[in-house]
Amino acid sequence: MNQFSKSSLALAIASIMLSSAAIAQENDSAESEKSEGQQKEKIFEHIKVTGSPLDRATTATGLPLTLRQTPQSISVIDREFIDGFALDTVADVMQFAPGIQAQQAETDRFFFRSRGRDVTNFQFDGVPIAYNSFFSEALADSVVFERVEIVRGATGLLTGAGEPSAAINLIRKRPKYEDGGYASVGVGSWSNYRFEADHSQTLTEDGNVKARVAMAYEEGESYVDLSEKENAQIYAVVTADLTTQTRLTVGADYSERNPKGSMWGALPLFYADGTQADDLPVSTTTASPWNKWDRESTNAFVQLEHAFDNGWDIQMDVERREGEMDGYLLYFSGFPNKETGEGLSASPNHYVSDREQTSFRVLASGPFELLGREHQLTAGALYAEQDVNATSYGITDTIIIPSLFDWGNGVPRPNFSDTPSYSTLESHTQEGIYAAAQLSLTDEFTAIIGNRLTNYDSLSESPWATSDYENSSVNTPYLGLVYDVTDIISTYASYTEIFQPQNAFNADGELIGPIEGSNSELGIKGDFFNEALSASFAVYKVKEDNLAINDPDNTDPLPGTTVFPSIGVDGAESEGYELELNGKPTDTVNIFFSYTHNESTDRDGSDYAPYLPEDMMKASVLYTATNALKLGVNANWQSEVSNPGIGPNGETFTQDSYTVVNAMANYNLGKNLELSLNVNNLFDEKYYSSIDFYDQGFFGAERNVELSLKYAW
Repeated sequence: MNQFSKSSLALAIASIMLSSAAIAQENDSAESEKSEGQQKEKIFEHIKVTGSPLDRATTATGLPLTLRQTPQSISVIDREFIDGFALDTVADVMQFAPGIQAQQAETDRFFFRSRGRDVTNFQFDGVPIAYNSFFSEALADSVVFERVEIVRGATGLLTGAGEPSAAINLIRKRPKYEDGGYASVGVGSWSNYRFEADHSQTLTEDGNVKARVAMAYEEGESYVDLSEKENAQIYAVVTADLTTQTRLTVGADYSERNPKGSMWGALPLFYADGTQADDLPVSTTTASPWNKWDRESTNAFVQLEHAFDNGWDIQMDVERREGEMDGYLLYFSGFPNKETGEGLSASPNHYVSDREQTSFRVLASGPFELLGREHQLTAGALYAEQDVNATSYGITDTIIIPSLFDWGNGVPRPNFSDTPSYSTLESHTQEGIYAAAQLSLTDEFTAIIGNRLTNYDSLSESPWATSDYENSSVNTPYLGLVYDVTDIISTYASYTEIFQPQNAFNADGELIGPIEGSNSELGIKGDFFNEALSASFAVYKVKEDNLAINDPDNTDPLPGTTVFPSIGVDGAESEGYELELNGKPTDTVNIFFSYTHNESTDRDGSDYAPYLPEDMMKASVLYTATNALKLGVNANWQSEVSNPGIGPNGETFTQDSYTVVNAMANYNLGKNLELSLNVNNLFDEKYYSSIDFYDQGFFGAERNVELSLKYAW
């Protein structure tokens, strides 16, 4: 695929916007009158919905803005897209999300990157939580969520500490206005089975109390030998309208993920002779049947909302999350002999960990008058704490490693010690207050100014060191400018600063200080075809100082650990551009398209992350062929990636560009019954999902099929 230059891509988006503007019709019709019940349902909407399918997110600033009024890149993936392509987990959704590279590093662990940096900011209904790959956020079942909002770039105004990559906001389902639900059952490749159900019910005669329950259960095998899964999720939420202007929402969810044959680490990328090992079968594993990585998660939340008569509203949230992880794992390193498959080394571990997170948030927003014009103001405070305790147990006997080419059932289960090898504690506390205002300078020109003050305390206790790092009154300013060129096209600019503590240690075992820097963005957005289709184009630049890299003068792990020492360097940069089209230009066609280009450089100008693609394109079309038949196709393409110097003799691993195509068909059988067929990796492309985690590679899934039947009531 030919790469676009910045100038040609900018010209292309400008042409699209101008041509669309020429044919877009003016929406002069007045909004139809709504019923009293519908008005009541909308009284607690903090988001101004104007008709565009994307004008629904407040993840960036907290202000009640449309996407076109928000000076950052935002994408929304809703239930139509999630259901159409059978995206069962958050990780599945991220594979389709614009500007996000979703890397599966092992059978049961995922990492997300955007704009050349790790995505560490997750939110549940706007409340920030800390992402940890050991636990369940990436694998959370999508049955819980109504939609997913992704804000790319820095989001420090709302989240405080965070990478300038993206924030992933998971919007949980709420009770519906009308009672009803559905149940579905599916069967797929590798003897996979999935059951899903969702029901919303009014509990009182006056309709003031409603509830919704959603659940999913799945089990099956995998394209990876010996790997199996058994997952369960249940979610319940109740809303109570205490008055006509006050609503209380209480919810909880519980999940179990009990995989077997779990890999810890992935596959060697090189043989001992220095040739690439990409000829290994996709089904290759380094796991054994006794390997497992059980995860259990219990989460609860309370939300209280009140809308005042003057247009102001206040919201208070409490989020409590508890997770447990119990893994019997076996990590393999080294380079196997190309002829025999022998030569790997093993590191077994019984790893037990638990995590507790508590977050409190309060925010208020509303209009105010100044100099004869109406403006918007939001202010809030957040307190969040997280504690992660982990214990590692070794073995008491010797492991015999089979040939990678004749793995069979792998390694017999060794005897694990009852005495811990070591234990660690990580504790993070964050306190923050912020305020932001949208100032209406003229009818066409608005400015968004904001600031946040954050106190951040990070404590790390381990056998090699104890480190307590405090950051007080960290200042995070935000500035955005939006100019309405026409009634349907806006241009914008934004600037914010970056603060991100790092879980990286120097050669003395001490935590390295936080990353600091800035994030700048310029863009243009438009709503076309009576706001049915949204388009956006953005260019951005990120600057970072004190970014942790491996210490070139201390290349051995810290004593008794697998943790390599780091140093902080100044001058790391990322810059690029993003194009996105999303919406329904006709009654029968839904379009989802994005193109992303990113270049990340180190202090010396070298490629900071060559294992991440510089270019990605994601394109999807859902087509309603008849009243009964809907068809869809998705194609995800990424450019060449490499991992330099990781071979036995310093060779560079290279993976060519590739495209993965997925397809779906949905047929309405009548009487509220639907039949769906999903085919993933339609052309059976062989590719690595990840090539950098411990300098190993994990293959993406080969072609697979799922057939499901859904009944709605």
